[in-house]
Amino acid sequence: MLAELLNLFVCEASAARFLRGVRWAGGIRCPYCSSEAIIRWAWYRRVYQRYRCKACRRTFNDKTGTISAYSRIPLNEWLFLAYLLGCLHISILEASRKLERSYGAFYRSARKIIYAIHRCRRRLWGSRKLPGDVEMDEVYVKAGLKGRGNYWRILSLGRKPRCRGLKARRGRGSWKKDMPPIIILVERRGVERYIPSTDVEKRTIEKIVSRHVEPGSRIYTDSFTSYTILQTLGFKHERVNHSIRESARGNIHTNNCENRASILKPWLAIHRGVSKDNLDVYLSFFHLQRTTSKLPNLQKIKLIIKT
Repeated sequence: MLAELLNLFVCEASAARFLRGVRWAGGIRCPYCSSEAIIRWAWYRRVYQRYRCKACRRTFNDKTGTISAYSRIPLNEWLFLAYLLGCLHISILEASRKLERSYGAFYRSARKIIYAIHRCRRRLWGSRKLPGDVEMDEVYVKAGLKGRGNYWRILSLGRKPRCRGLKARRGRGSWKKDMPPIIILVERRGVERYIPSTDVEKRTIEKIVSRHVEPGSRIYTDSFTSYTILQTLGFKHERVNHSIRESARGNIHTNNCENRASILKPWLAIHRGVSKDNLDVYLSFFHLQRTTSKLPNLQKIKLIIKT
C-alpha cells in the first residue's frame, strides 16, 4: 500500500494511470452528453488517454471536467497536494514550501480541491436529516474579513484594515463581531455536522434545526436560553445545566459536541486565520477529514478525486 501511494508522486504518467482507474471504474462516459459510445482517440501530452464520443462527436481526455483540467501543475503534484491537505493536514503555505512552488499557484489549486469537497458535502447534506438522539452545542471561533478582496468592505465598516491578528472579545460572539458561532450537531450513532451561523438567537436556532434534524427527534443541549424554543417546534428537548457544574446527568450530556469543538479549534489554528466568508468551506474540509480518519491514505485520495 505504501509503495503504491509513493508511486503516484513519482511522475505524471503513474498519476494519470491512477486517475484513469478511479474515474472510469464504472465505464467511460462522455462528460458532455453522458453517452457510453466512446472510442479511443490517440493521446494527450503522451500521458492522458484521449477519447471521442460517437454521439456528440466531441473529444475529451482523462482530465476533462476535473479540477485539474487545464492546469499547468502536473497531475502528480496535484495528487501530492491532496495528500498533504487531506491526509497530513498542513497549511497551504507549508504545502507550497514542500513542493517548492509559488504560494499563489498552490493557493488557487488548493481552493479548487476544498471547494469541490464543499459542493459535494452540500449535495449529500441536502437530502438527509439527522434522526434519533442528537446533541447540539455551539462554539465560537475568530474569523474576520481577510484578504485583499475585502479591503473596501472593511473600509465600509468605518475602520482601517488590521495590522495585527484578530483579538477575541468578551461575551457571546456573532458574525458582526468577527466571532461567528459554529453550531455542532452530533447524532449519537456517529453522524456529525458543522454549520456556521450569524448568531445564536432563537430564530436562527429554529432555522438550523428545522433544516438538519428530523421532527420528533430527541435533542440534548446545555441550558442556554435560545435552546428553549426546541420543545415548541415538536422536538423532545433534554438539557444539562453547566452553570451548576453539571457535566452529565445519566444519558443527558453534550460531551460529543464538546469533544468535536476541542478538535476543531486547533485544526483551524493551523491555517493561521480563516476569513468568515470561507468558514463554511473549511468546515466541509474538516468534516471530510473527520469522516475518513480511519481510511487508508490511498482511499482518501480516491475520495477527493471522485468529488
